[in-house]
Amino acid sequence: MPQTKQIEGRSWGLFDLIEMQTEFALCQSMARSKTLTIMVCLGVLGYGGFILFLFKMAS
Repeated sequence: MPQTKQIEGRSWGLFDLIEMQTEFALCQSMARSKTLTIMVCLGVLGYGGFILFLFKMAS
């Protein structure tokens, strides 16, 4: 039996709650857009590089 909850006359399932997560929507959008995937990868690499830079400067 699927896990559902009745809220305001609509039945909400577990998949609906997962689908509302920001990360899920980002992954769906990245699957459709090569440009977005490249931008996200560059952003993660840039953020990681900046954190590494800060750790090197602090030590």
